[in-house]
Amino acid sequence: MLWEIIFVLVVLKIPIAYVCWVIWWAIKAEPELGTEGGTEGVNWKPWRRPSPSASPERSRRGGSERSRERARNRADRRQTRTGGA
Repeated sequence: MLWEIIFVLVVLKIPIAYVCWVIWWAIKAEPELGTEGGTEGVNWKPWRRPSPSASPERSRRGGSERSRERARNRADRRQTRTGGA
């Protein structure tokens, strides 16, 4: 039981100390002279949903018109099964 406590308290702190040191080093680092940050050659655009005007022939799924039609069909089938009652 004692070695488990030592392992948790000491050995697992080494990677945490290393990560803290790397972050500190990255914050304190000076930029290199003569290099400029730029985006030339980078062709990245955030994803966007296609606009509805891009494909007008595509219909919406499950619109109100379709649900009314289904309700009418269900009522018609129910009447034919029960004999119109």
